[in-house]
Amino acid sequence: MVAGYVLLMGTLAVGLRILRRPASESGAAGTRRPAAAPGPARTPALEPRREAAAASRAWQNLRALTRPGPGWPRLIIRLAATATGGYLMLMAVVILYYHGVARAGSRFLESAFSGCALLLGLSMPVFLAASWLAEHWGHRPGAEGKEPPAGSAGSR
Repeated sequence: MVAGYVLLMGTLAVGLRILRRPASESGAAGTRRPAAAPGPARTPALEPRREAAAASRAWQNLRALTRPGPGWPRLIIRLAATATGGYLMLMAVVILYYHGVARAGSRFLESAFSGCALLLGLSMPVFLAASWLAEHWGHRPGAEGKEPPAGSAGSR
């Protein structure tokens, strides 16, 4: 149990660290590097730099394709990724419990897999509908003309 706790907390810590990295460190799309000073047209010493700059631009363009801007596509991608990761983590816990502690019949695993999948299948559309209603009706922090407190998440 302690090992599971350490693994879970370690994973969460890594995730938070990735989220809090500055954009310049993470190589996020939209970050620009200063332009190189003009120099001789085709010197062999500058070729590796140009190739590296071209590769960097290609990776930034690819990252822009895989990470959409704010809005519904990003919400749906994040929801699907979170639900998939949570489902896989839950199934790992169920299997470990089944083999390590319970030794229940095989129908237990079938029920756990199908029941959790059903729960996800029902909750994801409800969450998206609630999100749409909140967006449609304007129930967001600060939407009533008041600014959220300076330390709250809505002030970013």
